[in-house]
Amino acid sequence: MRPVYRDIFTEGIKLGKIYDKSGEHVIICAVREAHIRPFQATDWVDLRVGFFLSLCGSADPADDDTAAGLAESIGSAPSTQWTDRIAIGLTDSATGLTFFGYTNLAGDRIISPSTSDLVSSDVGITTANTFYWRPKSGRTPSGDNDTLRIIDSGLVRATADDGSQPHFIQSDPGAGEYCTFFGLRFTRPDATTRAKIITMQVKKTVGGHSSDILFTDDPSNAIGEAQLESFPTDVQTLGPVELSNAPDTFFLYWPFHNSRLRIHEICLVKVA
Repeated sequence: MRPVYRDIFTEGIKLGKIYDKSGEHVIICAVREAHIRPFQATDWVDLRVGFFLSLCGSADPADDDTAAGLAESIGSAPSTQWTDRIAIGLTDSATGLTFFGYTNLAGDRIISPSTSDLVSSDVGITTANTFYWRPKSGRTPSGDNDTLRIIDSGLVRATADDGSQPHFIQSDPGAGEYCTFFGLRFTRPDATTRAKIITMQVKKTVGGHSSDILFTDDPSNAIGEAQLESFPTDVQTLGPVELSNAPDTFFLYWPFHNSRLRIHEICLVKVA
């Protein structure tokens, strides 16, 4: 596995932009461009990170504020590349060989079978309505469950079951909402001798299929931090696993050609 924070996640010389959405400055990554941001959170044993995110079309600037017509399937069986999978979470700056968070990777290696898909969805895994976009793999029959992974040196070390699917707003499901808040919680036994033994938790909808914490038209750091401090009690747990490095860098990558990732806020709370 090549380092995930290098330029293999930026095609050509396309660059992201800052988009003014009614006074809110939003980062729009270019097509197939990664957003990498190191952070400092020393000696933590309970660290929580969150993202206010949305999608828009691929045409700059015509599609900067539209989320229509984004469905797509990329890659091919049996060897879809890691760069054709979504990645929203954390990595380590020392090597980039670790990843913790959302990905529609299928299988237990970063070159994996089945396609990488973005589909129209309700807030679950069907199309009772089409308010949302949902990433998944094309794997049969479990592609809907390919949502979360902990990866180290090209191998999947922990994976999620059903119940924690992410959704991105396609059309307004309520009173003007346009972005989703996602949260990840990381814990470890201590910050010294066992600092690389990591557990990751994410919201799980019991009897449902959603890890979405909040839909809003008012993304802010204050709102995000409050959501992280009162982290959901119904969670899915990945790990604990001992890894080569602990996370210290935000890593967000959207692999599709018909859509771009919009980043409204990134939040971090060190609880302990």
